[in-house]
Amino acid sequence: MSSEGKTTQFNTQFRYSLKKPKPEEGYEAQNVCNIIEKSPFKLHGWITVGMLAVANMGSTISFSCIAPFYPGEAKAKGLTESETGIIFGIFELVIFCLAPLFGKLMHRIGSRRMFIAGITITGISTISFGFLNFLPGRLFFWASLTNRIVQAFGDAAFVTSSLAIAARVFSGNVASIVGILETFGGLGFTLGPLIGGFLYDVGGFQVPFILLGSILLLTTILSIYLLEEPKETEEEIEEERGILDMIQIPWVFLMAFSVVICSIAFGFLDLSLESRLKEFSLSPTMIGVMFFLCSAVYTLFAPLLGLLIDRFSLSVPMLVFAGLFTGICYLIIGPSPFLPIPNNLLVVAIALAILGISGAALYIPTYQNCLDAVKEHGFEDNTYTYGCVSGIMQSTFALGGFLGPTIGGAMMQSIGFAWTTSIFSSIYFIFIIMLLSYTTYRSCRQKHNQLVGQS
Repeated sequence: MSSEGKTTQFNTQFRYSLKKPKPEEGYEAQNVCNIIEKSPFKLHGWITVGMLAVANMGSTISFSCIAPFYPGEAKAKGLTESETGIIFGIFELVIFCLAPLFGKLMHRIGSRRMFIAGITITGISTISFGFLNFLPGRLFFWASLTNRIVQAFGDAAFVTSSLAIAARVFSGNVASIVGILETFGGLGFTLGPLIGGFLYDVGGFQVPFILLGSILLLTTILSIYLLEEPKETEEEIEEERGILDMIQIPWVFLMAFSVVICSIAFGFLDLSLESRLKEFSLSPTMIGVMFFLCSAVYTLFAPLLGLLIDRFSLSVPMLVFAGLFTGICYLIIGPSPFLPIPNNLLVVAIALAILGISGAALYIPTYQNCLDAVKEHGFEDNTYTYGCVSGIMQSTFALGGFLGPTIGGAMMQSIGFAWTTSIFSSIYFIFIIMLLSYTTYRSCRQKHNQLVGQS
């Protein structure tokens, strides 16, 4: 038998062995397989979760690892702070523009192919970033900018497809899976600066990018063999209605607004929290601990919130809680100049921890809610719909990540941190009013329709 034939035979036997136990393995093996079969995700589902989670964590580490050392390298090359800010901010802006396009085209390209292509591009661009320090000043700026655009291109492709794959494979448990993915994404953002700084100290500019990019390329190879294309229905997909039609649905608009203000909450603090904490004469290490506190709490609570939403249908109460406590936390962190809030480090730390929970609660319910809303308005249950909704979610999150630092930074320079956080807090209270008003209206309309139907 040829080596190719042996490989095919081995793969067939291996897949069969995953499905059914051999007779000599006895009752215990049968019991294990029964548990797997009765699991809501099953074996291929857990493999898919693993691939999506590893890819999300690896990409966020690669994206955030530059924070501890790149600004210093850029300054040494003669770049201004605004130019460095552009290099950081262009990533989110590109994702905002491209995510809807990738979502709309996903059913043509295929979610699996888009995932593999995106993670490959991200890995290659991450490795190439490690060689930019050999370039002189102006060329270093333009090469960095181009590289971040390409990196964002890949990230937009595979993250958008990740959400679509998760929604298709785990229909009915979307919030739980989004919670798991957010946990690993949060771990990436939390560990990225730490890993990047450590690798930079150990081996210089090249090491973080070469190592992290290589890990992403290894993930690409594994996904080629382990990630399955979600099964599609046989119905013909119509493209006459798309993202613009979805965003006009009031409930989808509210969910998109929730994602934007969630991203704004974290994006603004990424820019401004360091200067706020300097008032307490903290060391750089302690400032890092305060950043870690918020992201760590977000990471821990994201999967729990997803499970609660899927099991008890708590989307609306959770969004109300999220908006209320995010607004309150912003007032406390300021602290607000028109409220008697003590300017105390412990109070700020508690507010940051609560913000981690409320921020997760603002994001986790949105994807499932959008899917339910568009299906109610006649969109088919297919890859095109899942891709469009994924595009909306990724685009709006990137929009908030871009607006938070840019608008917040300009406001902080003009009116100060305390007044900026106070004004931002009003956004979350407005969101609560919009959410409760629409849910009340929708409930009254449903009751009216029921009464009309009974008469």
